[in-house]
Amino acid sequence: MPLRPWLAIAFVAAAALIQQSLSALNCDVSWLITIAERLLDGARLYRDIEEVNPPASVLLYVPAVALAQALGLRPEALTVAMVAVLALLSVRHARRILPPLPARATLVSAACAFILLILPADLFAQREHIALLAGLPMLAVIVSRSLALPVRAADARSAGIAGGIMVVIKPHLILALALPALWSALRRRSLDAARAPEWITLALVCAGYLLLVLLAFPEYFTHMLPLLRLVYLPGRDSWHHLLTGTMVTIPATAAVLTFWLARARPSEPAIVALLAAAGFALAGLVQGKGYLNHGYPAVASALLAITLELARPGKARAFGALCAATLALFATYSYARVPQPTALRDAVQRLGPSHPKLIGVSFDFSLGHPLTRWVDGTWVGTRGNQWATGNAWQQLESPALSPAARRAYEQAERADAALLAADIIRYRPDIVLVDEVPGPTWIARHPPLARAMQRYRPGARVANITLWTPR
Repeated sequence: MPLRPWLAIAFVAAAALIQQSLSALNCDVSWLITIAERLLDGARLYRDIEEVNPPASVLLYVPAVALAQALGLRPEALTVAMVAVLALLSVRHARRILPPLPARATLVSAACAFILLILPADLFAQREHIALLAGLPMLAVIVSRSLALPVRAADARSAGIAGGIMVVIKPHLILALALPALWSALRRRSLDAARAPEWITLALVCAGYLLLVLLAFPEYFTHMLPLLRLVYLPGRDSWHHLLTGTMVTIPATAAVLTFWLARARPSEPAIVALLAAAGFALAGLVQGKGYLNHGYPAVASALLAITLELARPGKARAFGALCAATLALFATYSYARVPQPTALRDAVQRLGPSHPKLIGVSFDFSLGHPLTRWVDGTWVGTRGNQWATGNAWQQLESPALSPAARRAYEQAERADAALLAADIIRYRPDIVLVDEVPGPTWIARHPPLARAMQRYRPGARVANITLWTPR
């Protein structure tokens, strides 16, 4: 690729790094970095510290955390830098596989860099962000196979490795590769691609990961998965909210715009990008949580489709570019939602020691993360929040719940409270962050937790959060 497109990408990458320096990594990434630190300190995942996702979600951040510790840097900075480098490598890999870009290569490169580096905003370095970056070379291979273009075996295998990483991050995301691959097979009237090096390599990566989880993280299957099946997986957002959220509406709008620009005949790369967006959106609907990070890959893929179509010669480019830019800016704005609890941070620093030990009583995952890292503290809870109780309460609202299921959810709530009580007694946190919900009433309902909290008293209140300190 000529120099000018790479200069455009470098400019956008620099802007993305500036953007991230002015913000904070969101609660999920902050929590996963914390878990990675605990693992490197010798803790055992799903026993000493729990995460609702499979091990890949944590292992993604271990290299950045380990390198940060070796260099004496903050893991957040290394995480942002490594993801930015991954984006550049992914684009370079995909470009080597795809057919040559048209004359608008500089604008296309800048737009793609914006979608991959600026658009995520506060979702930067989320698992779905990394998964999309990992999946791009595989999508490029699918385009080339569909056009019957040659793909070097080394490129195919490396794309398969990256695609396998995407799938092990979240298995649902295989839909983003399956739909384009099915289209390619129908277009060529052949299933030969299923035996191609990239798919064989992808399958081997997934099989190797499964073996790793079985051998190194058996507690995920014996302890975590049964609990997730009981309380976490059944908790879904409403279909109305799912179908009217950005995960569906922006890709749908982008698809209409792409077909309009192409006069109903999009290019092969644009079709593959739209089918990938549909697969990502379906994966988000399968998960059913409606979180913004679940929708980012679908939005980004759909915007990539418009970008690829705008690069083709034709009319109505200006209007199409305006519509695409509006969609991209709207999505960027909607993703910039990491709370900045400066008042709570100031209260923690005022009441606690210089490196406080924190724990929380809340359904809000963002209460303690990234707050704990902002104050150079240590989160001493086995869990990041009371997600088990929160999801159990959601299921207990159903009048059709059987007595046996009701008892199981109530037991999950009691176990959640008992685990929190044990953490408080064992680690003696300097500050307990108590949210209004579930709040002191929930504490009083569980005797072990109430006894553990007898050592604490309310010290300050910030909005709906009460900071409890030792008596």
